[in-house]
Amino acid sequence: IHVTDLTGCLRKAWYEKVSPQPEYIHETLARWLGVNFHQSVEGSDEVLDSELPLEDEGLVGTADIVYKDGRIVDLKQSRWIFPSKLPYGSHATQVNIYAHLLRKMGREVTKLQVQYVDASGPTKCRKCKVPVRADDGILKCPNCGNIIANAHLGAVLVDIPIWEEADVEAYISERKENLRGALELGLPPEKEPGYLCGYCSSAGVCRPGEYED
Repeated sequence: IHVTDLTGCLRKAWYEKVSPQPEYIHETLARWLGVNFHQSVEGSDEVLDSELPLEDEGLVGTADIVYKDGRIVDLKQSRWIFPSKLPYGSHATQVNIYAHLLRKMGREVTKLQVQYVDASGPTKCRKCKVPVRADDGILKCPNCGNIIANAHLGAVLVDIPIWEEADVEAYISERKENLRGALELGLPPEKEPGYLCGYCSSAGVCRPGEYED
């Protein structure tokens, strides 16, 4: 069971393991871009470990960057990032599970962060259609001088609160037991409808907008 199986929709994870659905060719583009994005930071040295495999009691994951001082940084690529809305979705939960797995491997965890990179580039001025620039720490349009609210320069690093170990273990135990039980019974878990249903390859068989008997 992968970390993202637990932090995402359990029903989606069940379908992917029991009855994977084919993807349209154009839908693989986002995954391809994500793979290449993560490959760009591969390589370990005296400062950090990248793409570090993590495992404990059948739960596996891969931490994007783990610094020797115990800081974990998870990389996320998105489009049209709004800094005030970060972190998105289950990203804080995901990096906290990585922290749990790292501690199980005997390593200290000192800080958690998610590094967002906007594939569409820096925020642009709606009037001038040009990217903002920093002027004494304030993000402005270089043409008209307007201060752009909720702007960024193409990348945003977000600090994530570290959960209590007991809270992480409880979350993992509940989600993992639910998924394993569903796999053993051959019955899909309950639906967890949300905006990600629109991006799920199993939406056609799951029909998230319908109620079950």
